[in-house]
Amino acid sequence: MSGGAIRGGLARVLTVIIWGFALAAAASFALAIVGVLGLAGFEPDPFSAIFAMLLAMPWFFLVDPVSTGAAEVWSFALLLAGIILNFCILLALRWWLRRGSIVL
Repeated sequence: MSGGAIRGGLARVLTVIIWGFALAAAASFALAIVGVLGLAGFEPDPFSAIFAMLLAMPWFFLVDPVSTGAAEVWSFALLLAGIILNFCILLALRWWLRRGSIVL
């Protein structure tokens, strides 16, 4: 197997991982909004945002002291920014693999 075939296979696997991350991020962010704000008849539960926090790591915990005592909107913005940053890192890694910059 040549290095190009390995990189192409890794890029395809990473594409599946990116789609899985995107679906998990959308579901966890929706769960965080519904759970924390108590929408759709649910009782407010601050622990419903834990899955979104896990997908936004480590960026959420780097700026978490800034959001202490702040409104939920600020915390949701930080969660969304961390998730988007991780998504962009995965996309950049896939682009890097397809471009052939990684020597295997």
